[in-house]
Amino acid sequence: MISIKRWVAAFIPLVYAFYLPVQSLLIPGIQNRSFEIIALIIYLAAVLPTLVLYRGLNLPLGQAVFNLVAAVVVPALVIFQRAAIDDKDVAGWAVMGTAVILTASAVRQRRVFAVLGVAALVFEFVYAYGPIALFTSGLVGALVFVLAGLGVSTGIKNANTESDKYREREAKSLASIASLEATKSERTSRLQQVLGSSVPFLSLIAESKTPLSTEMKQSARTLELALRDEIRGRGLLTSAMRSEISRLRNLGVEVALLDEGGTEGLSSKELDALLGQAIEALQAINSGRVTVRSPRGEAFKVTVVATLPGVAQPLLSLRLS
Repeated sequence: MISIKRWVAAFIPLVYAFYLPVQSLLIPGIQNRSFEIIALIIYLAAVLPTLVLYRGLNLPLGQAVFNLVAAVVVPALVIFQRAAIDDKDVAGWAVMGTAVILTASAVRQRRVFAVLGVAALVFEFVYAYGPIALFTSGLVGALVFVLAGLGVSTGIKNANTESDKYREREAKSLASIASLEATKSERTSRLQQVLGSSVPFLSLIAESKTPLSTEMKQSARTLELALRDEIRGRGLLTSAMRSEISRLRNLGVEVALLDEGGTEGLSSKELDALLGQAIEALQAINSGRVTVRSPRGEAFKVTVVATLPGVAQPLLSLRLS
């Protein structure tokens, strides 16, 4: 996205905005045009802050209201002044000056005020000079100005909306990548820890010349389950879930973890919340078999099933999403 400084974008409109009052001041007999001078002051008070002040794109509501009032008052004062001194010329500067104010308001996301202002402008000149004013006072050019401003305003709004959506998607992607990296790092660390403790034990078994004792058989069984959990459980293996698995196995419950990719894309917070529900439900289980699974392609993310041998009805059956 190309970024343009405010003063650069406002420079050309600002030059044109100043050209209009300078042009009017060159009109002969300016000393007899007090109402027109007041109109010029109101015009400058509207156009200058609209073009160069206020941070951000959106024009403050107060300034937008003032611009609408100026769009009504400035043409009215000029028309009244010309009638008072019997000047039959249509004041073109007031038309284009008002168009500049309304166009800037439209670009700065105050489209309704711009539409109301241009409607008032057209009404005042047609009422004062008749329908011929549509073709002799510059109203067509003013309408083109404001319509262009409305088009630019809509384009900027759509661009900002798409930009915000892109940044939101980017933030989510970065958060997801960070979560996956953290999970991967934690799993790698845990696997290294398990392997680090298992290698000496496996070496002891390999070097043993006598049958394994009951204690060593139990240790080997525990080691096998831990390795199996690391391989098959993957993302389901949080610290809290490991603690719960350990509790269940100490009670003699058979536990199986199957991470099939159903939790991919979830943030760490979302995953912890789901597994927290599963762990809370498992607190009531003290026998049988437990399977915690994250199926891919389902509406739910995690399933928890607890059964007893020979009993058709499960003790626990949850689908968490």
